[in-house]
Amino acid sequence: MNAGIGATRPGAHPGASRPNATRIVTIRTTTPSADTAAAARPPRTKPPARIPAAGPDAPNSARRRDIQGLRAIAVLAVICDHVLQWPTGGFAGVDIFFVISGFLITGILLREHERTGRISLRSFYGNRLRRILPSAAVVLVVTTALGYLLFNQTRALTTAWDAVSSFFFSANWRFAAIGTDYFNALAPASAVQHYWSLSVEEQFYLVWPWLMILVLFAVTRRSRTPGSGRWTVGVVATVIVAASFGYAVWETATNPTVAYFSTFSRAWELGIGAILAVAAPLAARMRAALRAVLGWAGLAGILASFVLISGDLAFPGPWAALPVAATAVVLLAGVGGPQRGLFPLTNPVSVYLGNISYSLYLWHLPVLAFATVLLPEPTLQRTLIILGTILAVSVTSYYLVEQPFHRSPWLRGPRLAGERRAAWRLWRETFGAQFILSAMSVVVIVTIVAVSFQPHSAPAAPPAAPVTDAQAAVNPEAGLQADLAAAVAATTWPNNLSPSLDEAMGRTSNDNPARECFDIGDTPDVGRCTWGADDAPHQMYLVGDSEALSYAPAFKAIAEASAGQWKITTIGLYGCRFTEVLVANEGAGVMEACPQRKADISDRIAADAPQLVVVANAFAEGQDANRAPLSVAAIVASTLAETAGYNAAGTIVYLAPPPLGAELGRCYSAVSSPQDCNAPVGAVWQQFAAALSAPSATTATGDHFIDSLAFSCSEGICPAFAGTTPTKYDTVHMTPAYAEKVAPAIRYALGALGLM
Repeated sequence: MNAGIGATRPGAHPGASRPNATRIVTIRTTTPSADTAAAARPPRTKPPARIPAAGPDAPNSARRRDIQGLRAIAVLAVICDHVLQWPTGGFAGVDIFFVISGFLITGILLREHERTGRISLRSFYGNRLRRILPSAAVVLVVTTALGYLLFNQTRALTTAWDAVSSFFFSANWRFAAIGTDYFNALAPASAVQHYWSLSVEEQFYLVWPWLMILVLFAVTRRSRTPGSGRWTVGVVATVIVAASFGYAVWETATNPTVAYFSTFSRAWELGIGAILAVAAPLAARMRAALRAVLGWAGLAGILASFVLISGDLAFPGPWAALPVAATAVVLLAGVGGPQRGLFPLTNPVSVYLGNISYSLYLWHLPVLAFATVLLPEPTLQRTLIILGTILAVSVTSYYLVEQPFHRSPWLRGPRLAGERRAAWRLWRETFGAQFILSAMSVVVIVTIVAVSFQPHSAPAAPPAAPVTDAQAAVNPEAGLQADLAAAVAATTWPNNLSPSLDEAMGRTSNDNPARECFDIGDTPDVGRCTWGADDAPHQMYLVGDSEALSYAPAFKAIAEASAGQWKITTIGLYGCRFTEVLVANEGAGVMEACPQRKADISDRIAADAPQLVVVANAFAEGQDANRAPLSVAAIVASTLAETAGYNAAGTIVYLAPPPLGAELGRCYSAVSSPQDCNAPVGAVWQQFAAALSAPSATTATGDHFIDSLAFSCSEGICPAFAGTTPTKYDTVHMTPAYAEKVAPAIRYALGALGLM
């Protein structure tokens, strides 16, 4: 997240590996004289021992303390947002990093061009790789290895692929695709999801230096006016900012998940930093009093953005403009000289945290991900352990990996063999003791973590009472309740689950026989979505969103076990609630297909006049197409209005979905207990059930309601399996195998209502 070179003032010469380093891969945009070219040629007789590249005491007098303080505030905001869920806008810390990065990198390139008449791409990308890659790679390797040991198989494999995309700086597009994939949207956040911002930066810098070179080359060939190249770069950056910001506003309104991760909707933030770098000579003329006022005003704006912004606002377009503008003000205020009065940013603690901010950013999310697996109970002790581990690991990583590799001779351009050997020898001598101390710190941290993170299991519930064969024969719910109660009480994972939880989580709904009947696209053929005998005297429809899809295997089993008496059509659209109002959903293509799918199915039901229409929708609050909140009462009323169009009063059955389960990606692992995956019945689910079962919803029309608790939960607790079958493959959806298992219970409930 930090810029490739240390935070410096406009007049400094950052990133030089040696004062007279040879630049082989360069693009010259001015034509130097022969004398200048000769003067730029490095003397090969320079004693190699004087190479300062690897030393820890490289000049840093020009380092801007206020920028390091900004980095500290940004990374602390992100960490607190993830660990404490406070402040609500803590995720805007990433936007602060973007502006800082654009400001520093553009300033470095502009000053190099003004000083030498060229921009060295070898030097630029070498500096970026030394600064970014070693620490990033170490975190990815460690996270992948620990994920294999601690995560379940599905999450471990996903983490490995996430790490691959992160290493090649394409993680933002992977996470955007996963976020808009309906069946992956409920998976836990990746342990390396924060790498999306690194990907955005590096994609931007694959283009921006080249674009600057082209602009500077074109301008300097036609104009000898001092500064003309700088201001032309500013014009180009302004165009990029305007286009990217406009795109961000549009994309946020239409597809907020993609907008959040997209390079195109984030480029304007780096572009703002670039404009600041262009304007730095003007900003340096500001009076000290004005700079002091602007510095405090910008800091106040940053802190306000953390409090005012939340996940409910349109972000990044336009609300990211608040932290971006505030950061820009602080950066401009510090161009003319040190901000000595801005002590929240310039004090030694803030500066040090800013120095290690990159390591803090890289390590915080993996530590959090593994801690929630090892310590599932959200306690103050766990929070303190997480924060302490993040700090300890980050400090060790900074001294063991980040700082040494950043100052190493690696990728510093061609040298004579003797110079290379001398540079690496000096580097080893300089950092040898640091390596030893850091390695010892690793041993201490591993020991402390091993002691602190002990696998935790909740107290076991009493075992379930046995169920007699007579009870099971009369009411199949009795057998399911016995299985559920035993699962709630279990303290170890069964080894005979079929499919295994890993298999169920990996397959999601791919084994569901009705999957294509709920897919995006044109409304499917009803015949392909109908089960049972074609000439059956009775017909039933099961319609709704993905909850209806997860019930489909049960209704297929009911039809096939009806001895030719029933044919049942299971059809709908995942992510599309069968309500009169269009409920917002970020699944790719859902919002576009939903209205037509509901209309087609309504027409078909009205034409077929089936004996029963079962409606299964998610019991979750939502938003309408304009992102206005929808209450439970509003969604229930809209559901009743939608089914009224079926002209099937008295034949409608509202089938409650199972209550939300635990997040299997977090609670199920090699070191967890089944009780870590037990979930209570949520308040929102109870509100939906009460509203749909109320006389006002069913009595007037003669419709019916079936509660799912009898085959989902035991005494208000919903486990991850029942008997030998996993109940869900995520927090919401039943596994196809469990849907088949509960088919007799659903058939029994319909019979108890006199409907079958």
